[in-house]
Parts: sequence; structure tokens; C-alpha cells
Amino acid sequence: MAVRGGARSEIERDEVETPFIRQLESLGWTHVTGKDLADGKERDYTDVLLKNRLTKAIRRVNRLHDSNAEWIDTEDQDGHATRAIATLESVSIGPQGRNLHDANFQATDLLLHGAPPMRGHAVHHKGHDVIVQYIDWEIENEEQIKERNDFLVVSQLRVRTPAGYEEIPDLVLFVNGIPVAVVECKSPDLQDPVGLAIRDLRAYTGNPVECDADERDPRERPRGIPALFKTVQLLIAAAGTTAQLGTITSRLRDFAPWRSVEPDYKNTDELRDALRQVDVTPKLLEAGEEPTEQQQLVAAVLKPVNLLNILRHYVFAMPLKEKKRQPGKSGGRKQTADASHGAPKTKAVCRHQQYRAVEKIVHRLRNRRTRLDPGATEDERGGVIWHTQGSGKSLTMAFLARRLHMSRDEALNTYTLLVVTDRTQLQDQLDAAIRRGGRSIKTAERQADIEGMLRVGGRHVVFAMIQKFGVAGFTSTGGGGDDRSLADEYKAVRQRIAAGVESAEATDPVPDTEPLRFPRCTESTKVLVLIDEAHRSHTSMLHTCLRQAAPNAARIGFTGTPIMEGKLRDTERIFGPFIDKYMMAEAEHDKVVVPIRYEGRTGPADVRQGEDLDAKFENLIADRTEEQRKVLRKKYSQLTERDVAESVTMIRAKADDMLRHYVAHVLSGGFKAQVAVVSRRATVEYRHALRDVRAELLEEVAEFAPQGRLPERLRGAEPRDFAEKDRVLYWAWRFQEIIRRMEFVPVISAGGERKNGLWREWTEENQQKQHIERFLEDLPQLPRDNPWGVTYTPQPILPRMGMIAKQPWSAPAPVQTSSIPEEAPVTFLIVKSMLLTGFDAPGEQVLYLDRPIRDAELLQAIARVNRPASGKEGGTVVDYYGVLAPLSDALSGYGKEAPAVRASLRDVESAVADTGEAAKKVQAFLADKNISGNDLDTRGGRARAMLALCHEDDRALFDKELGEFLGTLERVLPHEDALGFLRDAKRWALLQQRVRRHYRDAPGGLFSLRGYGRKVRALIAEHLEAPEIIQVIPPVSILSEAFDDAVQSIEDPREAAAEMEHALRYHLEERVRREDEAKYKQLSKALKEVLENMDARWQIDQLAGLITQVRQEQDDDPLLSGATLMERRLHGWLKSGIDSRTAIRPPEPAKLRALSASVYEVVREQVRSVGYRAQGKHVTRLTAHVTERLRADGLEAESGGTDEVRAVARHIVNHVQEHVQEFREER
Repeated sequence: MAVRGGARSEIERDEVETPFIRQLESLGWTHVTGKDLADGKERDYTDVLLKNRLTKAIRRVNRLHDSNAEWIDTEDQDGHATRAIATLESVSIGPQGRNLHDANFQATDLLLHGAPPMRGHAVHHKGHDVIVQYIDWEIENEEQIKERNDFLVVSQLRVRTPAGYEEIPDLVLFVNGIPVAVVECKSPDLQDPVGLAIRDLRAYTGNPVECDADERDPRERPRGIPALFKTVQLLIAAAGTTAQLGTITSRLRDFAPWRSVEPDYKNTDELRDALRQVDVTPKLLEAGEEPTEQQQLVAAVLKPVNLLNILRHYVFAMPLKEKKRQPGKSGGRKQTADASHGAPKTKAVCRHQQYRAVEKIVHRLRNRRTRLDPGATEDERGGVIWHTQGSGKSLTMAFLARRLHMSRDEALNTYTLLVVTDRTQLQDQLDAAIRRGGRSIKTAERQADIEGMLRVGGRHVVFAMIQKFGVAGFTSTGGGGDDRSLADEYKAVRQRIAAGVESAEATDPVPDTEPLRFPRCTESTKVLVLIDEAHRSHTSMLHTCLRQAAPNAARIGFTGTPIMEGKLRDTERIFGPFIDKYMMAEAEHDKVVVPIRYEGRTGPADVRQGEDLDAKFENLIADRTEEQRKVLRKKYSQLTERDVAESVTMIRAKADDMLRHYVAHVLSGGFKAQVAVVSRRATVEYRHALRDVRAELLEEVAEFAPQGRLPERLRGAEPRDFAEKDRVLYWAWRFQEIIRRMEFVPVISAGGERKNGLWREWTEENQQKQHIERFLEDLPQLPRDNPWGVTYTPQPILPRMGMIAKQPWSAPAPVQTSSIPEEAPVTFLIVKSMLLTGFDAPGEQVLYLDRPIRDAELLQAIARVNRPASGKEGGTVVDYYGVLAPLSDALSGYGKEAPAVRASLRDVESAVADTGEAAKKVQAFLADKNISGNDLDTRGGRARAMLALCHEDDRALFDKELGEFLGTLERVLPHEDALGFLRDAKRWALLQQRVRRHYRDAPGGLFSLRGYGRKVRALIAEHLEAPEIIQVIPPVSILSEAFDDAVQSIEDPREAAAEMEHALRYHLEERVRREDEAKYKQLSKALKEVLENMDARWQIDQLAGLITQVRQEQDDDPLLSGATLMERRLHGWLKSGIDSRTAIRPPEPAKLRALSASVYEVVREQVRSVGYRAQGKHVTRLTAHVTERLRADGLEAESGGTDEVRAVARHIVNHVQEHVQEFREER
């Protein structure tokens, strides 16, 4: 809703809404205002369909196939248009729009497929049934589309509900009088304009986003007008410089910008030139300006021909998988349909990279030559789609199937799509995605099925796993039942590289020697083969199979990982060139995926008591011949890497480290872990080891927090500031109930052990599905305790939540009466090869690697942790095997794409380089202030450095530069490459600590480590020497008796005078000014005179006199003796509030003091509660509490009653909002 009447609304109108409208007009849209429609009698305020326009459009759109003539007469005598409109109107949204989503899906079906069949024209159709269409989807010529369809944008459309209230969306886009898109505009000057626009859009639908329902008072957000959204397909949040696209079911994080201009324009430069050439005044784009994201979205999505294309092929309803719920509870995310309406659904719209890729494929299918065309030697339609992991390749295939099979163009709609995968999980994932798009799916269970389906052809999607081709000499690499030595393969690759083989070719399989044969199924050129994860399967063998089965097919390879340069000739021969690329950096920028951080934790493994081991071995083989003993000694002289990796001792040590890392860094966010190991046997050993080290950790927790209470030394500190060991034990203590119950589950394929039933729980398919479903569920939420003062007792009753421990230090929660399911949460999945590709688990944040893995498979595996989820800022890969050590060799095959691949991994090397550059900036800043590194090694030098930073601007710049340095250092720690920076980090952090304390820059004049990363804070806490910290003057209040002693301990008179000056200045600014403005001016003037007229030594005497004066004035009121700083302030606010209300008789001093003490307790209790924010409903609630306490303690008004007391409460609360942090931190 636009804000009217203010400067901010003018910015919204002039910089967002008006440019949006003018660009639409340049594309062929007509603009009118909502008032124009009402004045012209075209609609009533309760109408959402523009019926006159729709009636005319229905006549234009519905034509005879043979003559292309309109068959509905102007008066609509047979009522075809009237009945079609009535059908669309009859779709019910239910009371208060409760059935809006179902209604929207029904209305969408009508728009796409037309009204239900009705008896046709007596002459033209000879009584046969016809389907009346609302929109002409069939033509693709841009000018004809605008002739047949009516594109209208209405600004400030007033919509009145049956309840009588009105709302005014900024822009509503109509096609043929039917609203299909709603745009909400917000001023770019707002703090989060796009987020606010999304909240308003969802509020208009009558289904606000969850966070909006919690954070905004209902009076502050628009009211629902769901009737308008019954036919709406797109929602657009616009802010001038940017804009984001979603649907009526999209959550905040589902809305996305549109950053592509292809295929309409080659690049943004071409769009820029086009916008500048539009002949309007003022210009859409002035010289020197570049297109904004808003302009890109309008140009690419709302161009009439593109809009109809997107609405028809790139928007569809997807069924959601319902999460398990507790008995008797309705928790979980709100769904779009209830049980009575079938499976819940959400509405999906493509992202820019999906639309771009599909349209490029369509263009190639239409315009490139087939293998049978004259002059062609190879099929030219195919190519490679390289879209990074997590960017929605499955949905891209679904959009492609819709784009082809819903087209009336026979050049597209007759294709048979053959989707080839090499893993069952990928097939299931793709099958689900394409079915959601409404396509007919056939799955080939055996080779004969493939032959039959391809021979029949037609408009189908056929799924086939590569194994079904049954090729001689082919062995699946899909993680089947084989238990081959990955370590041996890894070593073999390294040996091939050492022998001179190109690193890009070293991983290629040795070519099969047996002849490859596959029966020819079809000669048709209307077969499109889609190879999923093409990096694994684009070998000469697959090429031969496909050529034999469908020699004239077009082939598109989809991959999320790079194709190696050494294989490019094969790639081009099989698929053709790259069609589209969407790299990791782009996906991160679009927030399609989260950044991935790599952490190496490898360590040496020594043989314990080696001589004793040798002696026992010799004794074991003593009865053999010498020749036999030589053979045995040679065979067992060295352990293989796999032997070491499967060692129970090594597994136990790594499992212990994994669990502690998980507890300290992952569990508190509510996320889960995956472990990839060297063999199936190792997965089971890891399960046993994790259970054992879990028991040991819980024993340590019992010693760490006896009787359920934290050690005294940790109370009052934040967990993020603990040393690593304490942090692990704290979080383990905090979540011991989850740790005690969590499950560590192997998911492996069956092998030779199947006969004796070994590992059946981990290999049986139905069991695996159950384990995976439980892994995808949220962790349970523990009851919240205050770890500083509340005894923690594990509770058997755990309410289900999506995130745990958002505020682990919050107050106790009320006891719950419901229980979670009996089965324990699956927190760790342990795999060998399964689920390392094609497994979408947003709740997985860390992957622990203890197996050799290389090249594309490595990049596939680490992408398991990059799926976005609420509260998930990034994913982590923890390497126990050293798999990234040879990464440079592996990446050398990526050629010019190597930098982009390297950029997708947050490796330590780049972080070290960033840290070095940031350190140089800090050094340069200090040098400019004549502060050298040696100065910071002595107390006197630090004092001089502190005084050199007397100007506030300098301190702000120092904070900025140091913050950037410590931020980069955070990414390097705890790697040994960070050691070279530690000395400077400690020096500079100590200087910042002194500067902030001295100048009282931090809230309350106190210094806090909260601004640092958790590892930097731990480093400072662990490495700063205690004597040095003691020597730093704390920010002692001038009212404290300790202040004089602190000043006297300073040897340098300049530093002592500076300390007194800033302590006094801080006191005047933060305390006296808010309590007595006149007194503040008087003392400030005296301070200024002292500073102007006295040198440092004499300043000490003069400042001491001023401090004495301030103390005496503070001590004038004996009733405030012993009161804290914030108690004194609140007392003053209460007094001034009462004095300002003539209807309230001022109470006696003792009564006033009692009132202020009582209100102080109320305020402290409220502002220190978890989740309190100084805004909205929190302020309203605090005001109510203060009012209630004042009335209960006897404050009354002679007239005006409660309103007068409430006005005093508001006066107090207004001041409190500026000092929330001080109230929270005051002891």
C-alpha cells in the first residue's frame, strides 16, 4: 500500500511506480488509474474482473480453425462469453478467503485450458461442444499477441471487500480484463523495501507471511482482499533499483530477483541501449545510467509475449510433502490446502536461469540442423546446461517438458523426452519434479521397455537408468553393492598423473575392449535425450549406446559440476557446446544456495608399540618356510590407506572429533550432519564409534555441570566467548536430551553380506526411506532454560520446532503437555556413496569427509550442504582424508573455468591472502597516526596510541579496518596459517579495548567482544595475558570510590587528565543531560573552560573539582542513595512525566522513590526477556505493564483517570527505548 501525503510516498511514486508504468507502456501496455475505471463506469469497486474488456477479448480470442474468423457475435446472443465469465466468477475463495489457494489453482486451470465444454454455435459448430478460451496462448508473434489480447496496467486500484473496507494495491496487471499480476512498490530509502513490499503483498492475499504475523501489528499491515488474487499468477515487489518475483504462496526467501535479460537481449548493454532509444520524456534511462534489476525484470518477464509464455509454461502448482506431526498438534509450516482438498500445494514460478536455459534449448530445437538435414554431419541441436548444484536442474527439466508438450507448434510438441540417469535417487527426484509439471511419465524397468517406448514415440517423458541399457563391459559407478577400494583408485589416479597423464584424463575409465551393441529403437529426429549429471556418464560407451538406440536424437547434458578441458572434444561430439551456464557465484548472489566453507582436520596416525607388533607377527608365521615368510612379510609390511581409514582406533578418534565439532558449531542452529566414509563396513563402524563417544561426552557433561548448574567461572559470559572445550561442553549440557536420543544411521547398498542378513537395517530399501525421511525432519525443540541461574533437568516432553536454541539463555518455557514421537531424531547420516549426489536436504549443514573423492564427484558431494534454509548462513565441509590437498592438480583440467570453480570453495589459501591484505590496511592506518607495532608492546606506547585516536572519526575508521581484518582472520582460524597474524591481532584488539573503554564508545561505556567472530573472541580470551588486562583502566564511573584510585594509578598526567575528561564528559552526556538540561549546560560550560585554559597537570586539579561538584549534586537526594544509574534515570523520567500532567498531584518524595523502584523492576523484567524489541507490540506491552504497576502502587489522576497514568507510562517507556541495552546489562 502506498503511503500518501508524505515525502516518502513521492519518492515511491516518482522513483518506483512511475518508471515501472512508463516502461510497461513502452512494451505495449495501456495504463489507466483506478479512478479512471470507476469514473468511466467500467467497474464497481467490488469488481475484480473487468467484464466489458473480458467479453470483447473472448470474442477476439475464440476463432474458427478453418477461416480464423470470430464466431461469437457482438451481442453474445448464445451466451458463450457470459457463461465462460460466470464460470470464472463462480470459483469460490471461501469465507474470508480461506480457500484462496485452491480457488487460484482452479482458476489457473480455467485460464490455461478454457471453460468447461459447452454446446457450440448452431451453424459454425453444428451443435458440437466447444471450449471457450479466455486468453489466446497459441500465437507467438509479438504484434499478433497484442492484437488478440488486451494488456492493461491499473495504478491505485481501489478494491472493496464484502465487509466494506477498502485497500489499494499499487499496480494491478490485467490480461483481457483478468488480473494476473500485482505489483507493490516501496521507496528505496526504506530499510528493507523489498521485504516490506513482499509482506504487504502476502497480507493483501489474506495469508500474511509468518514473520509478518508475528512482528507487525495487524493495524500496521494491509487487510486482506483475497478476491483480487483468485486469478493472480505473479507477485512483484519493486523498489526502483531492484525487484523480486514470486507467487501467492511464496515465502520471503522464495521471492527472487530476475538478473537475466537473455534470450531477448544478448546482455545488459543491449538492454541499456534499447531503453535509451525509447522515445519518451523523460527518458527511461539517461546517459551514463545502467539498467536496474527492476528494469531487467520488467523487460524480461512483463513483455507481453514473454508474460504469456511464463504464465503458461513456467508457473505450476506443486504438491508439498507433509511433515509428520505430533499427535493432537497442528504444528509445522502452514500449507495451502487442508485434508478435505487433497494434498497441500504450493505455486512455483521459474527463476531467471531456468527460463533462460529452457528458451535457449527451444531456440536450438527450432533452428539448428538435425543429423538428417542437408549438409549436416552431426546433430547440432544439443549441448550442455551447466547449472551449479542446488539451482533447480530438476525443475528446469520439468519446465522444459511443459514448454515442449503444451505448445501447439508441432516442431516442439511431438518430442519424446528420454531422461537418462545413473542413480535411483536422481530418477525419483526428476520423476517427481516432472510429474508436478503435469507431464505423462513412463518409466523403463528393463531394456525391452526402452526399445518399445522409443519405437512408439509421441508426446511422452520416458525415464531410464543407464544400467537398463545392459551394455557389455559396463559397470555402474552409482554406488551399487560393490565394495571396491576407493583408496586404491585414488592412488591409481595419482600414479597416472605422476606418469605424465593429463590430470583431466587421469580419472577416465580404461576403455572397454568388448564390442558394444544396443538395438536401434527409432530413426526419428523427434527424440530429445536429457542426460542428468552428464559429468558422470558422457563417456564413449554411453555415446555409442545412445547412437545405436536413437541415432538421430538431440542430446542435452545437464551437470552441476564442470566438464574437464581434457574431455571437451568428447563433450562437444556427444552433446554439443555449452548452451547455458549458471555458476556458483551467481547462485550465491541470488541466494539460491548458501556459501560453502572448507575445513581440513587431517592428522598423522602413528603405530603404537611397533616393535611388539613386529615380534608377534614373526611368532605368528614362525612355522612357515622362509620363502612363505618372505611372501607374507611383503604382503603385510605396509598398511593401505583403506586399512588405516577402516581402523577402529582411527574411526573412534575421528568420530569423537566430529561429534564435538557438531555439538559446538552445528547443533545449536538446529541443523544436521552427513558423514561420507571409505567403505560400507566403515559406515557401520562409525555408527558404533559415534554412539560410544556420545556416551563419553555425556559423562563429561555430568562432571562439567554437577546438579545441572554451570560452573561459576562461566556464568554471566556468552557461550560464543567460551574457549573451545568449554563451548563443546556447554552446548552438550544445553542439549543433552537431544544428544542422548539422537541417532547415527548408515545408509548403504547391499552387497555379499545380504545372504546372512548382515546390515539389513541399513541396506533394506524401505528402511532406508524411513531413515531419510526422519533425517529430513526438524530437530525437536528443548524447553528453554536460563543457564546462569536455573537448574536444568532433561525433560521427556519436547515441543517440535523448526529451529532450536535461537535464544539458549532465555527464560524457562511453560511446561508442555504434548510429546514428540517416540522415535529418536536422526541427526547423522553415514554413507559411502549413496546420497552424495541428487540428495536435497536443506537441514544438512555439515559434511564430514573421511574417504577419497575427486573431481566432479567431490564438487557434487560438498554441494549437499549448500541448500538454503531458515537461519542457515552457510555450509561446512570438514575433511579428515585430505581430499582437497591435490585440488590444484584436479582443477587444472578445468582450463579457463578453473577460477570460477575455485571461487565456489572457501579454501584457506584465499582466506589467508585476504587476511594479509586486511592486516596491511590496519598497519597503514596506524602508521598514518604515527603508531608503530613496537609502540603497542609497552604500556606507555599503548597509552600514546590511545591518545592519538582522540578524534571520533579516526576511532570509527580504526574499528572498520580492524573489523575487516578480524573478520578475515575468523575464516582462517584455526588453521596454522593464522599463526602469523596472531601477534598483531592481540596487539590491535587490546588497543581497541583500551580505546573503547577510555573514550566510552561502547554502549554504557563498556567494552564487549561481541563484535568479533566466535573464534577470534575465543583467541583473545585465551591469549591476552591477565596482567596486561588488569593494567587497562576499566570504565569506572566517576561516582565510584574506585575512580580516584584508578586515576592515581596512571603515571602519565596527559593520560590521567584524558581519562578524567572523558569519564566526566560521558557522565554529563549519558546521565545529567537526560535528568536536568540546565545543570548539564552549566557543568558542560565549566568543563569547556578547563580544557581550553589549562595544561594537562593543572587540568587534573580543575577536573577533580568538577567531579567533586557532580558527586555532591548526585548525593543531594538521600532517597537515591545506593540506586543504580538506570534507577536514577528512571526516577527522573517518572518525576518529569508526572510534572507534565496537571491532572496528577505530585507524590511525596518517599512515595515517588518507591514508585520509581517498583517501575524499575517491571522495566528490567520486560526488556531483559527473550525476543524483546524496542518496537511495535513489545512497546505496547511494556507500556501496559508500567501503567498497571503505577495504578497498583497508588498513582491516580484527579481527572482523566487511566489515560493520564498511561501518558506518564508512555513518557517513561519512550525514554526506556533509548536505553534498553543499559537496562539489560546493569547488574
